[in-house]
Amino acid sequence: MAWTLTGHRSRDSRRKQRPALEELDVRRLLSTGLGGALSEQAAVRRAEAVQRMRSAAVHTTHQPRVHAAAGVQNLRIVRTATTDSVESPAGSVASGATTAFDPIIGSAQARQAYNVDGSGLTVAVIDTGVNYNNGGLGGGFGPNARVVAGYDFGDHDSDPIASSSQHGTAVAGLIAGGDANHLGVAPGVDIVALKVTNASNTADTSNIADALQWVVDNHSKYNISVVNISLSNGKNYARNWFAADGGVGQRMTQLVGQLKALNIPVVAATGNSFTGQQGEGFTAVLDGVISVTASDSSDKLLSNAQRLGSALGGATATDLAAPGSGLAALIDGSNYSNVDGTSFAAPLVSGSIVLLQSIYKSRFGSLPTVDQLTSWLEKGAKTIHDDVTGIDIGRLNVLGSAALVPGTPVVTVPTTPTTPATPTPPVVVTPPVVVTPPAQQVLTPPTIPVNYTPPAQAPSTPTPPVTTPVVSTPPPAAPTTTPTTPTTPVDDEAEPTPTTLEVPVYLNGKAVDALTTTSVDQAASTTKLAKADVGQLLRAMSKWASSNGSKSVRAWSVTTTK
Repeated sequence: MAWTLTGHRSRDSRRKQRPALEELDVRRLLSTGLGGALSEQAAVRRAEAVQRMRSAAVHTTHQPRVHAAAGVQNLRIVRTATTDSVESPAGSVASGATTAFDPIIGSAQARQAYNVDGSGLTVAVIDTGVNYNNGGLGGGFGPNARVVAGYDFGDHDSDPIASSSQHGTAVAGLIAGGDANHLGVAPGVDIVALKVTNASNTADTSNIADALQWVVDNHSKYNISVVNISLSNGKNYARNWFAADGGVGQRMTQLVGQLKALNIPVVAATGNSFTGQQGEGFTAVLDGVISVTASDSSDKLLSNAQRLGSALGGATATDLAAPGSGLAALIDGSNYSNVDGTSFAAPLVSGSIVLLQSIYKSRFGSLPTVDQLTSWLEKGAKTIHDDVTGIDIGRLNVLGSAALVPGTPVVTVPTTPTTPATPTPPVVVTPPVVVTPPAQQVLTPPTIPVNYTPPAQAPSTPTPPVTTPVVSTPPPAAPTTTPTTPTTPVDDEAEPTPTTLEVPVYLNGKAVDALTTTSVDQAASTTKLAKADVGQLLRAMSKWASSNGSKSVRAWSVTTTK
């Protein structure tokens, strides 16, 4: 499911309204999880709180930070002007009730054993915005708050507050929440809120690319060390077919690479569209991303959590699993709601990365590389087996990963009994998690996954970046035989322009050498894909195979119309 645009609305109107329908639009990315589920009273309270924050902004920017949650009054946040100075944990580490994920991933034990909580670092949350007025996230916005900065790319203004969806608030709370009864993995880390959805809860892929560029441009100013993207387009890919599409997919792949060179990992949820075939959604399938699927308390992957093994996915395979079921997540005011899905597994990994970075930085004065972090996460994880696909994958264990950081001392973790978790107060949320939508929503059939079987991948020459931003869906754009200026996106139902493919593509055993109306119609008839999607797929696969020196490429559809 996704969302349709309903036109531009003012910021005041989108604080008081929320979309009634969730409908599919193939050009949009959609967030998985909390939708416009708040009560009207909560929406009014939030709007009033925003007005109070704005009227008092001139005063709060000159006042020291005050933690609203009693459980973190002794936590001192330390910011440094540069990221290469040596950091030492400051103050005492916050402690509180045991969360649902603490006993599984060892986050509370890691904080206590290594005296780290993420202070001095910042996570960029690319999502639906963050309710920064929430006391669990510092109760403010700006230099003296926990949510230190942000931008709204969906509505093109400087206020990234969550309006129609609290999905981003829940993600931020799992990373950095300071409520003593619901501590995040790294309760000392700051947040940058980059809102990419508009009033209709749709997110153009170009907005996400712009948000990544914002992180590249501002990472040193705010000490950003991790990027979290809990968004997916609901489709299933076995490889990054978008690295050379000449559009937004190529741009995002290059931006992830730039962030990796800055030692800033991008963590992305794999998506909740698993139907039995291995794969990941966009953006988790991009090269260089740390992709995260979701598991339950019994170390079984959630039934709808997408996953991709290394035998099929190669370098784009799912990196890690993390708890994504029965988590109490921050939503509105002081309210919490139980959430499920890969959207909420990813922030547990992002918070854990912050703890590992804090340990390394306190010893060496710099951030570890993304490859080092990935290695520690995977080697420290507990291996679990997926009975559906037969693949093995590591489940997050940050305490085990922390032991792999160079110079790690021998740590004895106290065995004192943990404080029982405070029962989550009942919250009226409709729906708390977008897994089984309510009756009034309109559902569309999911896209049939295609199990790609490309030849062995060889290094390819990166395509120069496109200067003109392209707002498009992740499927690949058409290659051309001679250099031309980027073309504008075509309508989904338009016939593809006749093009000679660089190498033949065999789709379900049928060879296609050139894209004509007849060849595309015949190829599309063997699948449930639209003709435009088939044309884009054939172009991308042909170009990918040609760049790898292959003479042909084959793809087989799991389900056909015949």
